[in-house]
Amino acid sequence: MPRLAVIALILGLLVGCSEPDDTVRIGANRWLGYAPLYLADDLGWMQQSHLRLVEYPHTTGVLRGYRNGLLDAALLTLDEALILQSSGLPVQILLVADVSAGADVLFAKSSIKQLEQLRGQRIGVEKSALGAYFLSRILDLAKLNRTDVKVLDMPINEHLAALQSGQIDAAINFASASLDFAALQALPLLDSRALPNEIIDVLVINPQSVDVEQAARLRALWFTSLKEWQQQRAGHDQRVERRLGLSPNELEVTLAGLQMGDATFNEQLIKDGVLQQSMQRLNQYLFSRQLQGKPANIRQMLPGSCQGDAC
Repeated sequence: MPRLAVIALILGLLVGCSEPDDTVRIGANRWLGYAPLYLADDLGWMQQSHLRLVEYPHTTGVLRGYRNGLLDAALLTLDEALILQSSGLPVQILLVADVSAGADVLFAKSSIKQLEQLRGQRIGVEKSALGAYFLSRILDLAKLNRTDVKVLDMPINEHLAALQSGQIDAAINFASASLDFAALQALPLLDSRALPNEIIDVLVINPQSVDVEQAARLRALWFTSLKEWQQQRAGHDQRVERRLGLSPNELEVTLAGLQMGDATFNEQLIKDGVLQQSMQRLNQYLFSRQLQGKPANIRQMLPGSCQGDAC
């Protein structure tokens, strides 16, 4: 075969394997609350729907990718979404992915038995993510000021090593890491059950790069995949564990602390006004604690079905 013909064939194959122009890029870190998209990706449903899951080792990378325009959508905590929007970025909530009720945990050395004993301690926190908000609320409950503790900003996947080396005394991490922290004599001191409806994960889109049809496609895929997982746990748990790097025990421990965002739950959160109330309360708190430069525009962030005065 002539050389030009070979090159033409190779280029044809490359074009055939490239992503369609309307592919939506969704950023996520490895968190069980985001499992529906990881499962859909594992089953090949994402590609069929012109969606691409972009994995990051931690939330800081997801936030950076969204800010830099590398992502069209992202799975984030509600406080992260509010901070992004308040900084001037277009952010609209597509759906609630999950609500944490014990899945997020403050671990501390066994000698620290009460929140007040955090005074003077070193706490590992991923400050660009949920950790900053969770820490601020922990200090509220402990009646401590930000200056009463020493905060070390580090990705969540570095906390165990930092604790083992003596660099930190406590860390804000996931419930799935309970056994690993326990092996280092660090125990849960507080979890997200103390903050009902405050730690919410959301799937957000950039409305300037995701059209109505694409948003509907992504939303439908989430609910379909979540339902498939919930109805076929025996067949899919291993897929989820493998993709997220979880053991069966870690999966069960974390899932026990999550209310997953199925279609019914999302409808309820919108209809009862719980989502908007949580956003308003959190927005005021973030601004009052100087965690964001100005309040976010909640009206612009609400799901498309919730743009009217009825919401």
